[in-house]
Amino acid sequence: MTNDLRQALLARYGETQARSANPDVYEDITAFWPYYDANYGQLVADIATDVGVLEIGCGHGSLLAWLRARGFNNISGVDASPTEVQLTNTRLHSPVVVEGDAVAYLKEHPGAFDVVFAKAVVEHIPRDDLLPLVRALSRALRPGGMAIIDVPNMDWLMASHERYMDMTHENGFTRESLSTLLALGFDEVVVTGSKLAAPTRSQRLLRSIVLRMVSRMLYLVGEGASDVLFSSRSLIAVAQAPRPIAS
Repeated sequence: MTNDLRQALLARYGETQARSANPDVYEDITAFWPYYDANYGQLVADIATDVGVLEIGCGHGSLLAWLRARGFNNISGVDASPTEVQLTNTRLHSPVVVEGDAVAYLKEHPGAFDVVFAKAVVEHIPRDDLLPLVRALSRALRPGGMAIIDVPNMDWLMASHERYMDMTHENGFTRESLSTLLALGFDEVVVTGSKLAAPTRSQRLLRSIVLRMVSRMLYLVGEGASDVLFSSRSLIAVAQAPRPIAS
């Protein structure tokens, strides 16, 4: 993708791609909160609410609003889209988000954060910038800090749509490739599949039946379904213990 095209897409990202993909959250900032509860709630449950939390690529501001609702009072963000920055700051009634490049921002704030979130961000980063991102992310964390990375899962059954629905998507990840990337900056990396947000009893039962059927089908055609996270739309990585990196 040319830089001019990328910049043009990002300049209107919040008005075009973001709203068409997730219209509900632009109407109701709490629309994604059940997903955050299911997938991030336990990760932050025992963290002191005064720690420094950064979100890179905050978009519509829903995650920062969720963190604030849970009592976190030292939140901040950076996003490359000026319209999304303006929207988030307006919705949160405070200038917590700045416009800028995530890698540059992280480099400017070494050892400044205890938790860094990147939801639906890393897949947008050009491949040549992934190593600088991981290293900058590692350096931006304080001792004992963690990065929480959430990306579309390319082993998901609808992964092709997820990969190509957005023209700013540069990469796709499986559990293995995401682990390999983050291991370049962290000694402890755990990648799991995302969970459904508050499923009903009937949904859980139907999901269990369907997943068993699909798993069996993939096994029969030789796809090794037991090792593939085909049932999760997203991958969630928790990266800790930053590796010492020479300057």
